[in-house]
Amino acid sequence: MKGFGFSPFASAPFLKQSPMVRVGVPGHMPYAQNWRIMLTWKGSSLQSVYKSPLIYFYMILLSVCVGVFSTVEYTPSLQGAMLPERFYGPITSVVTLMLTFFISQLFSKANARFENVCKTNGNITRLSALVGGLLAPERALVLMRYVNAIMHIYYLLLTGGLDDMKWSVLQRRGLLTEEEIQALKLQGSPAVVLYSWSIQVLREEHMMGERSNTAERVFSELIHPLEQQLGGTRGLAAKQIAYTKYQIPSVYFHVVYLATNMYLCLNIYGTGHSVAAALSGPCVPGDSAPSCVPQVVTVVAMQVLYLMLFLCLLLTAEGMCDIYGDQVFHYDLGVDLDNLWEESQNVLKSMTVPCPAVSKKPKI
Repeated sequence: MKGFGFSPFASAPFLKQSPMVRVGVPGHMPYAQNWRIMLTWKGSSLQSVYKSPLIYFYMILLSVCVGVFSTVEYTPSLQGAMLPERFYGPITSVVTLMLTFFISQLFSKANARFENVCKTNGNITRLSALVGGLLAPERALVLMRYVNAIMHIYYLLLTGGLDDMKWSVLQRRGLLTEEEIQALKLQGSPAVVLYSWSIQVLREEHMMGERSNTAERVFSELIHPLEQQLGGTRGLAAKQIAYTKYQIPSVYFHVVYLATNMYLCLNIYGTGHSVAAALSGPCVPGDSAPSCVPQVVTVVAMQVLYLMLFLCLLLTAEGMCDIYGDQVFHYDLGVDLDNLWEESQNVLKSMTVPCPAVSKKPKI
């Protein structure tokens, strides 16, 4: 189940649909980090604009504005209704800086979430290695199942509560048995209960068997980092839920959207005045190629590019509000879940093969 074999955000594991191909995230194809990125459509800001209803609203608004201003007489009274430059300039600066800082803050949040994912993956890897070297295969399997199940549960909770379909995924992947699932359904906070069960497994392993004083001391010292990795994995995986639930403050998100769209509307209104001024200029009625036409075409074309640029910035920020989802540019948590569970299984398989350096008798 590599690649997109499992994802908390994909219907592919459940409905057998074709997996989504993402770009620029582990487990999927990279994008060109050079000028060729401008020729890329999937995962681009232009694709976000194309999918947004805002671009269609503004194109209709621009068409209406140009149509109205091109048919009315550009009288001195209408000229007086133009936006004063002393107001238009500051608004442009405010909106530009606002979008710049907004994108920067959201990109910092995305990086912080990715760093936590990397720490979580590192905890699972270290735990698998420690368990494989310390415990018997039966108990090692139980601990590896539980810690991977904890991670799966928290990531599945990002898209809502645990229903029968999600529980069945955990069972099919060999992370939990039917008996364990039924026991967890009777409790609240299943991931915390699994954490408690894992501690019980460690405690029983610590109390079993007879060891020399030295062996007992070494085992006790190594049990502590095992618990650290368990606790770290649970805490960091749960932190992703907190990141998802804690949104950008609504008052901030609202003012960014309000200011940007207000600015674009004013900009289109100014374009209407530019069209009217051009048509009332040196155009000669009945001329087959009036000199004002190129100016009108240039003004409208630049306005469309202006709209695209600001909407690209706004919708890029919106897309980074939560980097875990089902968009092309979103991080695929399913790749991590697949790889870490496979890694744990590889450690279990390696336990049947003695370490050559340890099993080899020293020469006297």
